Amino acid sequence: MEMRLNPGSDIISNLPDHVIETILVHLPIRDAVRTSVLSHKWRYKWATIPELVFDDYSIPPPFFDHNTILTAQDVIIHMHKLVNSIDRVLLLHNGLVHKFDLSTRFLNDSFIDSWILFLSRNGIKELTLKYRGEKHYRVPYSFFSCQAITCLKLLCCILEPPFVFKGFSHLKSLNLHSVILSDDVFETIISNCIALERLRVIELYGCTHFKIRGLNLQHLYFQGELTHICFIDAPRLSFVSIFLQNSLLEHVGRGDSCNLVQVLGPLTGLEKLATEGFFIKFLAIGNVPVRLPVTYDRLKSISLVMNFEDLNETLVMLCLLQSSPNLHELEIVHDDADFADLEEDFWKAQGQLDCSMNHLRVVRVSDIVWLQPELQFMKFVLANSPVLEILSVIRKSDIIFDETKMMEELLRFERASSIAEIVYNPNL
Repeated sequence: MEMRLNPGSDIISNLPDHVIETILVHLPIRDAVRTSVLSHKWRYKWATIPELVFDDYSIPPPFFDHNTILTAQDVIIHMHKLVNSIDRVLLLHNGLVHKFDLSTRFLNDSFIDSWILFLSRNGIKELTLKYRGEKHYRVPYSFFSCQAITCLKLLCCILEPPFVFKGFSHLKSLNLHSVILSDDVFETIISNCIALERLRVIELYGCTHFKIRGLNLQHLYFQGELTHICFIDAPRLSFVSIFLQNSLLEHVGRGDSCNLVQVLGPLTGLEKLATEGFFIKFLAIGNVPVRLPVTYDRLKSISLVMNFEDLNETLVMLCLLQSSPNLHELEIVHDDADFADLEEDFWKAQGQLDCSMNHLRVVRVSDIVWLQPELQFMKFVLANSPVLEILSVIRKSDIIFDETKMMEELLRFERASSIAEIVYNPNL
């Protein structure tokens, strides 16, 4: 049926309010403000949108191409215009601001402080502050009054909460990148954000001793340096990904108890575990047990960056396999950095541990250099995985060797699964 439009009808003015709001939310703020000229109904309609996003180019910059050389005066003028624009938007805004996103290199701290004070009084729920100035931005005390906040992202900020701060009781997602805070402040924030479900931490400064407490925490991603990490009351934590840098590894305590037990032992709800960098080396400090005191019945996927030539790291990997009876996917990336000794007989020395991986279906081994420990590991997997579907092998790209001979040896290995397929990728 063909729709006929009345030439005199105003389609734009007759749009439902929720449609207008959806349109405005998806426009850059300067374009949203310009919609006031469309019709009487649209006049100042932008002033009710709950999501505000600003950056250094929210108003047109005073140049047209990247070849233009800006003077200091150009930048100052542009920043004053930007501040006036943001002030005007907030002054004319009518209603609660549920989302506020600010990314800047130039804006002065005092201006941002006043905006955060405004937001703390207007029901802010999602707050993103990305500060890329010459120094970190110290958030004001009013920031810690944003008690309705549910999602928080901070870049290059300093966190020093007042003594009376009791956490963000509604916060569900926290993202800290290049943030300065102390060990005690980190523990206080995490422990008192009782609704926290997702935590993403990248390169903190001043904090290397992590105590993570969260009854509702489900997802953790960490990248950076640490000397200690422990989980307290985190029964729902199901996804853990840790990329540990090496610079502080020599300062990690070396007691009798293994870090593997201390760190991962409490996480009985794990479903996916991913380690990168030097985290396996960190977990291997201490006396590695044959099996953990707990069983990871829910753990379905493990991804490890490890050194097959390091016996302790291999024992950590074996211990995880022993303790994960329902594992479906296993990915191992061979990292041979900073290790010279070769332990060719460790599989034989460990008696080929009784480890039947009855649910393992997919195994991926990357960056291999065709050393005997790698071949012994793949032989071990093929012999102990009765439902294995695919073993994917990817060699390290800058290594030259006789691949035909190695593949012939690999194909001769006994397979517990009649459907197991070996797929080789030279990674050229």
